This record gives sequence, structure tokens and C-alpha cells, in this order.
Amino acid sequence: MKHQVGDLLWIPQATMLYKGPNNPMAVKFNGEPKVGLFLNETGYAGYILTLVDGQEWIVEEKHVRKVKEEERYAS
Repeated sequence: MKHQVGDLLWIPQATMLYKGPNNPMAVKFNGEPKVGLFLNETGYAGYILTLVDGQEWIVEEKHVRKVKEEERYAS
């Protein structure tokens, strides 16, 4: 899955979020579904850097999906 910087990503409930190798104990599970921003690829195959709730987190890419345009504006 190829993302561009700023893409909105749907991150399901119970997805594991990592802070990275410099902070290996900083791990949490999403308590509820979230929308995050794609920031960058990581040096780890299958993981991406996202912005969730104002903090940078590494997420396994297979657990997220890109928010489609029609989902952004649904009322």
C-alpha cells in the first residue's frame, strides 16, 4: 500500500502502536478506532509512521487503511 504524506488513515480498535526502537517500552493498544495521518515509511518492512492524537506512532501497515474521499465528507 503506497501512501502520501498527509493521507488520512483508519486505525482500528486494538491496533498496537509503537514509539520505536529508541523507546521500546512505549507501546499501547488503541482503545477505540482512530483516524491518523500518514507521515512516512519506516526502516522496518510493513510498518509506517503515523500521527495519532498529536503523537507520532509506528503502526503495522496491514492494520490500517486509507480513508476514501467519500468517507471524509459523509454526514
